Amino acid sequence: MAKTILTQAEFDNRIVKAQKAMAKTGLDALMVFSTESEPAGVRYFSDYWPSFETAVVLIPRKGKAALLIGPESLTYATSRSKIDQVIQLMDFRESSQPDYPGSTLPKWNDIIAKFKIKKLGIVGFHMFPYTIMMGIADAIGGMKNIVNADEVLRPVYMQKSELELDCLRKAAKISEYGFKAILEKIKPGMTEAALCGIATEAMLAHGAEATGYPVWCCSGPNSNQAISRPSLRKVKTGEIIHFSIGAKVEGYSASIGRPVVLGHCPAETKKFLQVGLDAHNLTFDLMRAGVLASSVAMKVHQYIKDQGYGDAILYGPAHGCGQMECEYPFLETSSNYTLEENMTFMADMFLHRGNMGFRWEDGLIVKNGPAERLSKFGCKINIIK
Repeated sequence: MAKTILTQAEFDNRIVKAQKAMAKTGLDALMVFSTESEPAGVRYFSDYWPSFETAVVLIPRKGKAALLIGPESLTYATSRSKIDQVIQLMDFRESSQPDYPGSTLPKWNDIIAKFKIKKLGIVGFHMFPYTIMMGIADAIGGMKNIVNADEVLRPVYMQKSELELDCLRKAAKISEYGFKAILEKIKPGMTEAALCGIATEAMLAHGAEATGYPVWCCSGPNSNQAISRPSLRKVKTGEIIHFSIGAKVEGYSASIGRPVVLGHCPAETKKFLQVGLDAHNLTFDLMRAGVLASSVAMKVHQYIKDQGYGDAILYGPAHGCGQMECEYPFLETSSNYTLEENMTFMADMFLHRGNMGFRWEDGLIVKNGPAERLSKFGCKINIIK
């Protein structure tokens, strides 16, 4: 097996930090929930990434944590999990809800009794399925004994360890290979989906375990979509073609967002792209430890407004990154937290006006001085003749 960046000690320490955070509350246990599309919480503590099924890492106030999985994943989970104790439950089965007749898997009453839980905190609360929540409530004495515990673990996630930073650096480097492959092969008449395939192939060939999210290419009238998926539309000359490309390395996702124009780039389009790039670079200049997050957003937004593009702002100009390419916290004009060293973000400048838009995006590590750019791939307007 290839050597990994993350160690068993790293995962063990995460459980310890979670238990220290829990000690400041009245909770007996935390239940960290994840799905295959939002795997961050469970993977952070166990390195297990659900497939088809859902999963939970149950962390008691004291003692050993457990990975709770569905009926079909035992051999998969035990081969990947950094948590030794793996328990199967029917509630975490796939969404088609097979019966598994004759199953003797434990019930929630068994789990609550085994871990002596009277007060439970759920992390991933807003994703947690209602039907499962009601089953737990019945076993624990009602919803009064279940609380949203997302904020309990946010301080644990937000400042990254050196090994986490190395995962993000590697993910950013591999993401560069994806974008370079596109620049080498793109030409008019190729479909958005085919271009995404080129980037995906290059990233997997250079060591990505997966893409960090569904890679997308948005061209022409599709370019004004901040969140999208590639279509079978064929790219054309003279239009904005914007790419969001990200690799996943040991659970950590980085991203490169870049616009491309084939052939002649109209002057107004080029001006629009340059304003976005200048705002993107300004974000990097402003993000330093000790700075109030909202002040960064206000200054970047004001710069864009001063250039006459205030109507083009959608959000941002940055969001947290780590196990998910987009994770808590967002950096917005309402953000009341202070930036701290080794917080990680995607500087994500998306602007759109009418039927065109684009994204400049790169990862950064907050430092006491200038932020460290995760990608060394330079930002410039890519006009390909």
